[in-house]
Amino acid sequence: MVAMHTYTDLLNQVSQQLEDDSIKLPGLPEIAIQVQQAVADPMMTLPKLSRIIARDPALSARLVRIANSAWLGRPVKAENLPQAVMRLGFWQIRNVSLAMALEGLYEAQDAMVKDELREAWRQSLDLTAAAVTLLNHYPGEMDLHSHTLALACSCSRIGVLPLLSVVEQDQLSDMEDYYAAKQVLAVPLGTKVLTSWQFSADIIRLHKQWREGIGSLQPSYLSFMQLAGVLTGQIKVTDEKELLKMYASSGCITRPGVWQQPAVQADYQSILSALRD
Repeated sequence: MVAMHTYTDLLNQVSQQLEDDSIKLPGLPEIAIQVQQAVADPMMTLPKLSRIIARDPALSARLVRIANSAWLGRPVKAENLPQAVMRLGFWQIRNVSLAMALEGLYEAQDAMVKDELREAWRQSLDLTAAAVTLLNHYPGEMDLHSHTLALACSCSRIGVLPLLSVVEQDQLSDMEDYYAAKQVLAVPLGTKVLTSWQFSADIIRLHKQWREGIGSLQPSYLSFMQLAGVLTGQIKVTDEKELLKMYASSGCITRPGVWQQPAVQADYQSILSALRD
């Protein structure tokens, strides 16, 4: 890369663009917009929604895989998109489609930037699969939805998109400068992106909070998102064993070693495979 920016240059430039609202933000993929609008239509039916989703073969195939994975855990498999849509239902389709359509944004021409984007998306999917698996094995009665949790997790790295766009356009002499700037800018940039997409206040709040330190041990979207972060190595803690005991005491998990149980790992791999393939 040609030396044009240092960490301080990048931090100052992007911070100023955030302040004066001139930062270039990614738009939602067209299929995500179409699905959002369709679900919001009171006259929409599941067969009509299925035809809209069918315009995107990649998303269609992924939704069928998700419907057949441990996400829903049903023994009879969906053989096609209409059957998958029927099983998932309107709101699950909306949030899962939004989450999966984001993959198309994690692309770049520069090889180094492309690698960083792919890693960010991989981490998002790992977090999503782990969080949904944990929620599916949650023994309590809190009214929490896997599709809401999945959308929050899939957006967990969204702040790197505008930052890496600047990196690709005005190249850095050292990617270490990007890593340092990411620690400061990723969350406010992600918040800006999600606000521009008019995502719910709950999703935006989770984006702001999930890496701020363990904020909740009681069963909640935040607790499952952070627990998934710990178990996938995306959140570092000083004493993981003790923390897992606390999560078990709060009722989020049945026991500290639940993540190592073969059935739980099988579900995690099933969901992760559906998301990645």
